[in-house]
Formats: sequence, structure tokens, C-alpha cells
Amino acid sequence: MRSAHALALFTVLALAPAPSAEGAGAERPRVALFVSPAHLTVAAPGSRKINVRNDGAERVVVDVARRAVARQTGTKTWFQVLPSRLSLRSGRSAVLTLRVKPRGAEPGEHQVLVLLTTRAPRGNHVTLRVRLGVRVSVRVPGRIVRHLALGGLRIHRTRGARFMFVSVANRGNVTEQLRGHVTAWLLQHGRPLARLRPAVRRALSPGSRALLALRYGGRVRGLVIAAVRVRLGPGGRVVERRYRLRL
Repeated sequence: MRSAHALALFTVLALAPAPSAEGAGAERPRVALFVSPAHLTVAAPGSRKINVRNDGAERVVVDVARRAVARQTGTKTWFQVLPSRLSLRSGRSAVLTLRVKPRGAEPGEHQVLVLLTTRAPRGNHVTLRVRLGVRVSVRVPGRIVRHLALGGLRIHRTRGARFMFVSVANRGNVTEQLRGHVTAWLLQHGRPLARLRPAVRRALSPGSRALLALRYGGRVRGLVIAAVRVRLGPGGRVVERRYRLRL
């Protein structure tokens, strides 16, 4: 998915007017879409409006889609944008309605991107397309429970390396980000031997499980301690477990 910055940059380029002819005023761009507001907040249950205006010289069709950002799960059941398609003549405006229902949504704050992409109507050959992104912050009421449990560890030995697999379960009610939030070390006699870089999925939804894969290719053998830590959310508490094992 393109980042919000990339979307904004693409929009600026697409909305820039065509170069003016010598001795004439600035030409009106063939495709130019204006959306307001560019960022809004919705408290569930609730609804908000987005105004869309075609400032270009030609009629366009605008396809509307929604996309969850970062850690959120799917938004199909609790986040709606109506209508899903607009047809705008030059200089005309329309209104999109955002509807948020708390049922099926995790409590807390969610970031959703509403994407508007122009295309040419049938029989019209518009070569320039514009994509706009409206960032929506959705606040869903409810008590947030963060509970991540680290399970047992098993070792898989291969030639030249040791792989340690640690099970992890999300017993809370919000999705937990894993990638970038897991750290692991090997210790011997209380001293760190190596930092292990875990291979892990991006996020873990409530009620689901995953495996953390830790690779060690060093030469140390014998009894060691594997320490695994997971940081829960921004500024959240740390879950840690230590395992005694023999390499």
C-alpha cells in the first residue's frame, strides 16, 4: 500500500495545471479532484460527510474504496462509505457518507484510509488519473485488554545453525503489532552472547496464535538462556519469558 505521503505527492502532481500556452492564461486541467476535509475523526457509532468536487474540465467517474492502516484488521463489517462510485461533471460536487458501527470492531482508535480514484467514463479517453487519500481516525468505545502469552520453545537443528521456535498467543481483545516489537537474546552465565533477530508475522489478531522463529548461527554450545521480550503497543508494558536450553 502506498503511504499517505506518497498519495499526497501523487495528488499534487496530478492536480497541477497544464502549462499555459504562450500569451494565454493558465489552462484548466482535464482532471482535478478536490476533497474536504482531508482528515477527520469519527466516534462510533456515528457518521461524517466528505465533500467531493470536480474542478477539472472533463467529466470523471470516481471509485471509492477503504483500506485499514497499520495494525487494524478488516473494516468490512463496521466501516462503510456510501456511495461506492460517483459520476461528476465539470464543476459539480457530491457528498460521501461515512458510517461507523462499533459491532465487530476492536475497541480503541483505528486509522482508515478512504481512497478516491478517478477514471474516464465510457467513450471518453482521459489519460490522467488522480488518486486522493482521506485519513479517518475512528474511535471505538470499550475497555482495551492487552494480554499476550509466550508459550514453550522448541529447537530445530540444521547444519550450521539452530532455530528456536516460540509460540505466542493473543488473549486480549485488540490486535497486537509484532514486527518491530519483539527482541530476543542468548545469555550464558548472565552475560549476553548474541542478539537474535526474530522472523515473525506483522500483527496478531485477538484469539490467534503464531510462532516466533529465532535463528542462531554461532559456535557456542552447552547450556544457555534464551530471553524473549514483546512490547505491547506504544508505551505499553513488556511481556518477557526466559528459557533454559542446550545448544
